[in-house]
Amino acid sequence: MPRVGEDLSREQRLSGQKRLTDKQQAFLDNFMHKDMTQTMAARNAGYANPGVDAVRLLRNPVVQERFQEMREENRTRFGVTIEKSVRDLLKIRNEAWESGKFGEAIRAEELRLKATGLLVNKAHVLHEQADTMTREQILEKL
Repeated sequence: MPRVGEDLSREQRLSGQKRLTDKQQAFLDNFMHKDMTQTMAARNAGYANPGVDAVRLLRNPVVQERFQEMREENRTRFGVTIEKSVRDLLKIRNEAWESGKFGEAIRAEELRLKATGLLVNKAHVLHEQADTMTREQILEKL
């Protein structure tokens, strides 16, 4: 896939390939490297309706392809995968629990849940003010 700013070859254009816009790349950079939620990443990239735009971006095949490329780049560069991190955190949690270090065990479990997406940072939810909105307002935003 061509990087931002690279021109597509004739063959790529004819095959239907498209390139990322600067805004789409900024969204992915924010989302991947700056520890932002997808909505915050879209907002910082300059999207007008970040909640909706973030979902649309992550469903866009061109953005998905670049997202996967960026994940693979991180895997090769750092040797880090979610699976390996979750496995290591489970090992840390179990060792801490067995040695009676319950605070460390709880922290390792918290990080493991965050890594898998099962635990959401409350600050992200409050930032979007979902807790003060009515059901109709939330549906309207979606």
